[in-house]
Amino acid sequence: MRKLVAWKGGTPLLVDDSGSGSGLICLHGIGGGSYFFTGLSQSLINSRRVLSFDMPGTGFNVNTVDRFSVEAAVEATVELIDLVSPEPSVLLGHSMGTIVALKAYAERPDAVAGLVFLGGLPEPVSAIKEKLTARIGRIEQVGMNGIGEEAMPGIFAEGTLRKRRQLVGMFQRLLELNPVESYVQAIESLVGASAMDVVPNVQVPCLAITGTEDLYAAPHDVQTFADSIPGEVDVQFFENCGHMVFYEDPGRFNDSVNTFLQSLDSDWAFTYGDDS
Repeated sequence: MRKLVAWKGGTPLLVDDSGSGSGLICLHGIGGGSYFFTGLSQSLINSRRVLSFDMPGTGFNVNTVDRFSVEAAVEATVELIDLVSPEPSVLLGHSMGTIVALKAYAERPDAVAGLVFLGGLPEPVSAIKEKLTARIGRIEQVGMNGIGEEAMPGIFAEGTLRKRRQLVGMFQRLLELNPVESYVQAIESLVGASAMDVVPNVQVPCLAITGTEDLYAAPHDVQTFADSIPGEVDVQFFENCGHMVFYEDPGRFNDSVNTFLQSLDSDWAFTYGDDS
């Protein structure tokens, strides 16, 4: 169900909150929203409490702050962690959401049981920074019209672009419905964001997933990221997928996340005891 949640950073946030049990907090990337995780939340409805929200300054929460910032997204995430405590939550971040998840983990490492990175890196690579900066210039000239079509290569795999035009067209339209100001602010924030300083201190189990055709978080870059994490990391590359693994291969995606969560539950029971 969707509900209003008070937080210190602005006016109340609309948050999608479903299921019961340990918390899984899902964080979208630029141009996205909580709807990215509808399929995942439904697949976990009987085993996990899943929370997702349009980040402050975007989507349904566009007016909750004066402007979008990674810092506001982190603050909101930390408050959601506190909402579902005392049992630790898992943070799942797609693309820019990976940076938000890492920064939120740094704020509350005691309250985070695991991290899931989807097509995400602790900071964008140089080529993507240049690509996104050029997109801002394009938007300033023509607005959002046509931006979706330009952005699709790399977001979706070649096979998806050819064979699943309904899916591609739907997301293209949703992307172009983003308010210009909000979308540009998100790009500017992402280009300047980094959680590299957090990575050496990650001590919880992690799952890193990316598509073999993801241009934003290429397999080589994701593997390098995973190798720099001192803790346990399961790295998975999804064939025939780009940046949107939860749309391009939802069955495998849901299964992978569920398996990871179950492994955390088993570790928790082993470490602290299970009285059931």
